[in-house]
Amino acid sequence: MTTHLSLHCYLQDAPSERPQRCSDVTIEADPATLRAIAHFLLASADTFDQAQERAGMHAHLQDEWDGWQDDFPDLVVVAA
Repeated sequence: MTTHLSLHCYLQDAPSERPQRCSDVTIEADPATLRAIAHFLLASADTFDQAQERAGMHAHLQDEWDGWQDDFPDLVVVAA
């Protein structure tokens, strides 16, 4: 398996049709939120790993986390 990682983001106050490549991402969160994000990432990895066809597969943190709040930025993972 080839390792792959790219990060993309939309800037909060700069409308854009497509996300921009990011050189790094900073997550500012309390420990419980970090654990929820970690759980989401692990569950997404398991789902992607078990899929027969990964093309187009993605998941949104806002759809999976009961603690989601409307003022949080979404975290989207896309299968490579």
